[in-house]
Amino acid sequence: MSDDAIGIKIIEELAKTDFCTYFNNIEIIDGSTSGIDLLFTLGNMDRVIIVDAVDAGQADGEVVKFKLRDIINMPGKTVKSFSLHDLGLEEVFALMESLKLCPDITIIGIKPKVITYGDKLSPEIESKIPEIILLIRQELIIF
Repeated sequence: MSDDAIGIKIIEELAKTDFCTYFNNIEIIDGSTSGIDLLFTLGNMDRVIIVDAVDAGQADGEVVKFKLRDIINMPGKTVKSFSLHDLGLEEVFALMESLKLCPDITIIGIKPKVITYGDKLSPEIESKIPEIILLIRQELIIF
């Protein structure tokens, strides 16, 4: 786990704050273990924010935010997830669509610089944590 652990690192940072107290009626979930479990967890929610290491064509370390429907409605648009669970985000989203499980999903992704075995984020990715948390807060205010 290196830069692909950005979602876990964000969860750890949020746990150090009053985030869940300030934004009530939210649940923070580590979805990194099983894509199948993630499928059914997400399918039971109205709105979801996913933070993950993704390549949506942006530069290394660049943070992007988009809606799931933006990918589905754009032929030729690809988004690669670097998650290491049994199903990647792409497969989870395709299954959700075919099963008519359609929560409002926002993806906040960052293109990793380093994908290797390790227990730390690269400095470039770690420096983006405040930006990602700010995007999460802004998205929750919109809800």
